[in-house]
Amino acid sequence: MAINRRVVRGSLVAFYLLIALEIIIMISPFAAYFYAAYGPLLNFLYDYKVTAWLAGFFLPHAVVSKSALLNFLNAFGRTLFSLGLILFLIGAIQIYTAKFRGKRVVTNILYRWVRHPQYLFLAISGLGLLLFWPRFIILVLYISMLFVYYLLARYEEQRMLAKHGENYHNYMQRTAMFLPGEPGGKIFAALFGWIKSPRRALAVCYVVILVAGVALAFGSRRYTISQSSIVYLPEKKVIAVSIFPRSNDSLEQIIDDAYELGPVTDALASFLNEGHKGFLVHVMPINYMMQGLFVQPSESGLRPMRRLSWANVIGFLFPFLRPHSHGAMMGEMEGGEVRLIFSQLTWPNGEYVPPDKALDFTVKHLPLLKTDIDRKNHTADSVEKTPRRNFWGQMPMPLL
Repeated sequence: MAINRRVVRGSLVAFYLLIALEIIIMISPFAAYFYAAYGPLLNFLYDYKVTAWLAGFFLPHAVVSKSALLNFLNAFGRTLFSLGLILFLIGAIQIYTAKFRGKRVVTNILYRWVRHPQYLFLAISGLGLLLFWPRFIILVLYISMLFVYYLLARYEEQRMLAKHGENYHNYMQRTAMFLPGEPGGKIFAALFGWIKSPRRALAVCYVVILVAGVALAFGSRRYTISQSSIVYLPEKKVIAVSIFPRSNDSLEQIIDDAYELGPVTDALASFLNEGHKGFLVHVMPINYMMQGLFVQPSESGLRPMRRLSWANVIGFLFPFLRPHSHGAMMGEMEGGEVRLIFSQLTWPNGEYVPPDKALDFTVKHLPLLKTDIDRKNHTADSVEKTPRRNFWGQMPMPLL
């Protein structure tokens, strides 16, 4: 039984990490292998209305929101992820150092304050990752893993009591399980203490938190949409999303400028003749770093990414240590060159979708056309039909 539990524990943790760490794996040399399995799963979920929401995002990721709160959550998520991971590694080093030295029970440093700091810091890191890469499927798995962590912690404590007896029992009496003061245990007792069976109470608690978490995420998605720079132009059969905040009038003017250029209108007209009912267009700076979310890079398209420096890495992992302004990029967009990426809109069965349905969960958007507009000179610097894939194939990527 102990072996089976260890196998189950390892399998669950590994599965969660593979899914939750998508944002890290997607930029690693193992991305091709990862997406060979994970990509089909997301596409499968995306193909059915009952499961499509699991592949969607509920907070902004590809765009800068008009909401200071949403932008803060994105930066705060990266900070939580980084701090949680660092503290988890410190806890792991402490445990293995103690084993190497032959100590029986570790009760100092991190373990002086809580009995399971590694699970705590994994949970904190996972929360940060969820805020930064907010897929619904990761939310569901994150909530599930919190309960798995709790069950694993209880199981490990039973083993420690059997092995170390009174010493570990005394340690349990004076040290909180996850958080000093045991706020989680007190809330659980207040809400679910009326249920006599502990297992049933835990199951009810899981269902309640899962439902509440998903409902909150749906509300967050609606708020995210309301706080993004989006305009729907039915006469042009297009819905436009600006990567950086701008007024509706400014965004509409950019689209008007693009539609006044013959190469752009000719290309879009050819797609309409094929049966397309409209388009989604993302408006961004020429040098926007996350263009791979929307279009497959090509030699004539995306500029090469700059080399990563330690300052950039630290600024990404701990954004509050190196705050940056989006003003420079916005300055490049105002009155200068902008890049427009037009995407097709289809239902899972391939049927074309009108642009007013572009934000529905089951609508797939793959790139059709990329053009750089010089707004000062009223010219299209390039108009290029693109492969119908993003950098990671045809995986569902964030609209916002």
